[in-house]
Amino acid sequence: MSQQPASLVDVKPVVPLLDVLLRIREDMRSRATGPYLYIGMPDVDRVMCFIGGYGECLRSLGIEEGADSLFGEWFRDVKKAWPGRGWEPVYLEEFHGDQKRALLKFLDFVAEFRALSPEALASIPWHFSGEHPAAREPSWIPAHPPTPTLDMLLEVRREIGDVPGRLGMFIGPIDVRRMAGFIDGYRLCLALAGARDEEYPRFQRWLQEEKGLPPGQEWTSPLLQASQGDSERAIRQLLAYAAEFRSLSQKRNAPGEG
Repeated sequence: MSQQPASLVDVKPVVPLLDVLLRIREDMRSRATGPYLYIGMPDVDRVMCFIGGYGECLRSLGIEEGADSLFGEWFRDVKKAWPGRGWEPVYLEEFHGDQKRALLKFLDFVAEFRALSPEALASIPWHFSGEHPAAREPSWIPAHPPTPTLDMLLEVRREIGDVPGRLGMFIGPIDVRRMAGFIDGYRLCLALAGARDEEYPRFQRWLQEEKGLPPGQEWTSPLLQASQGDSERAIRQLLAYAAEFRSLSQKRNAPGEG
C-alpha cells in the first residue's frame, strides 16, 4: 500500500453500515421512484456488493461493529432468509424481476434486526472464536488510516493474480455491476468518515482523457463493450488501468521529474 496522503488522515467516526441501509430503506419507502440516496436505481446485485465494499472499508479502518456484525448470522441462521443461492436472485425471482420490491424485502430484514432486544442479540448463535459480538462495545472511531480507493483496487488486483474466477472472492458472481457497487460502497464509507479520497476522481478523469471513456458515463458499459460482454475481462482491464495510472503518477512525482 502507498503512504497515506495527508488529506486522508483526519477522519471522523464512521457511519455504521446498517444505518446507511436503513437510510436507503427510508428513502425508498418515501419516494415513488428512484434514483435513491447512495444507490441510484435499485439493483439487488449492485447493492449486495455495495454492502461488501462498505464492509471492506470498515475492516480496513479497524472498526469494531459490535452487535451489528451479527446481522449475517441472524439473517441466515435465525430467520433462515438467506438462501444458498443468495438472497439477490431468490428475492428477485419472488417478485418477478421487480428490483425495488426485492431490495425492500431485504432492507425490511435489516430494520427487523435493528429492533432486536439485547437479549435477542445475545441469543444469536456465534460459531467463531472470541467474545460474542453482542457483548462487544462497538467503536466507530477508525483505528487505522483510511486506505484510498485506488490502493484497494490495486490490492484486489494483487490478490486475484491471473487466476480466472478469483474475483469472486470479492464480489461473488462476476459482473461489472457488482464490481461498480463494491467500489461505490467502499468510497461512500470513506466519504462518510470524512476521508478526502481525491486520487480516484483524478483516475476517473484520466480514463476519460487518456482511455476514451465517455465523460459522465461509468466505466462499466464502455469496458464491457470493449471486452465483448466479458465482465471478468472488463473488470481486469479496469484494474490494469488503475495500476497504469498509479505508475504514471509515481513517475511524475519522482525526484527530478517535471
